[in-house]
Amino acid sequence: MHRQSLPLLLLLAGLAGCATPRYETVTLREAPGGEAGQACVQACAERLEACKGDCALRYQDCLKRGEPEALEHYRKTLDRYAADLEDYQRDIARYRMQLWMNWGWGYAPYWHDPWPFAYYVPPPPRPPARAAVVKRFLEQRCGGDCGCQAPYDTCFVACGGRITNQQRCVRNCPDTH
Repeated sequence: MHRQSLPLLLLLAGLAGCATPRYETVTLREAPGGEAGQACVQACAERLEACKGDCALRYQDCLKRGEPEALEHYRKTLDRYAADLEDYQRDIARYRMQLWMNWGWGYAPYWHDPWPFAYYVPPPPRPPARAAVVKRFLEQRCGGDCGCQAPYDTCFVACGGRITNQQRCVRNCPDTH
């Protein structure tokens, strides 16, 4: 009876997870009124764009300087993969030996075998993709936020603008009639 109810419980848990509403935070900016406020916000926006431009230049420079290091990191990743592959090949050899020994005794092991010497073969290691390894390394080294948004927000509020954060339902929203 217990084993028959497990699939039903898993199905119900899955359906309950699907019905959970999903929210995201949205930032709303109300610009100040008047010509002076608009000119002030325009100056803030210009500083924001200058900061983003400098950030993009620093990012591109970091990518260029980091390329040799990223390739060295990829070489080390390949070395780790080669070691993992050797371990895997040893595991396969042990597994084959175990099969040979068990069959020699007239005993055929299965994956669900409770025999204490049954041996599980892990999946083979996945070879690293050069582009993915290099990209991840450079993103960790060069990526990140340059911190341009916080000074802009401070400037925007100092000009008389208002910033509010609002939670909005984006999926599986409850009916609010």
